[in-house]
Amino acid sequence: MNTSNTSPKPVIVGYDGSDGSQRAVRWAARHASATKVPLLVVHCSTWPLFTHNLGPVEGIKDSGLQHEAEKTLAEGCELAAQAAPHLEITQRLLTGFPAEVLTKLSADASLLVTGTRGLGGFAGLLVGSVSLHLAAGASCPIMIVREDQPDQDKVLVAVDGSPESDRAVLQAADLAETLNQPLHLLHVLPHRRHLKDVAVDAERDPIIQQSFNLLPTDTKLTITEETTTATSTPKAIIERARTASCVVLGAKGRNTLGARLGSTVHAVLHHTKGNVIVVR
Repeated sequence: MNTSNTSPKPVIVGYDGSDGSQRAVRWAARHASATKVPLLVVHCSTWPLFTHNLGPVEGIKDSGLQHEAEKTLAEGCELAAQAAPHLEITQRLLTGFPAEVLTKLSADASLLVTGTRGLGGFAGLLVGSVSLHLAAGASCPIMIVREDQPDQDKVLVAVDGSPESDRAVLQAADLAETLNQPLHLLHVLPHRRHLKDVAVDAERDPIIQQSFNLLPTDTKLTITEETTTATSTPKAIIERARTASCVVLGAKGRNTLGARLGSTVHAVLHHTKGNVIVVR
């Protein structure tokens, strides 16, 4: 329980009117309501960067780029209110490119929520450039929403013992508690010739044990664990993500040097069909 006098940081969600951002707003509203924090809905307008002609067209009611931006933002807030009627919702209409604006705002957010692709995305991509930019640069965890009400009933977190992995475990545990779902800890070992899978009677995998040690000893969560070997770590995570409401990942793992986003996270973001949280 937060006993501080400071106000809780809001959940921030970007909205541009696309189907993906509609799902993101609905998920963000329900999550903010469940965790008892406010929601900030943000719409980014780039038109002021290119023209000063934002006002209405003479003789045409409710026209103009400024009005269209305000209308889009109001629509996002209305969707949030429908999803969580008693939620505290605020809104901001900002000038700039979404990736840059939302990255700056993430410093004051508990969670940043976005859809997979906005109105400007290419239809063949499963995740857009804005989502990738935010996953690599946001100051808080970022939730990339594909389904606003997933049918699956567990939270999956992939662990490797890195600091980002440890923070991902805590984020996943909070989400599992909020959703009242089990937490599944997954450690994927690289496949080696002549190396057998971890024996059933072997001592607990030390990486899994490290993850367990992060959680309160009196946790009420149902926790399952799995250590496996695979030729492709991303493929193993993606396969198990099919039965999870969300997969939680650290932004980079033990073997990622210098990069802001690890190759495993890139692959999971591009190929998994469910929701993903990336934790820095």
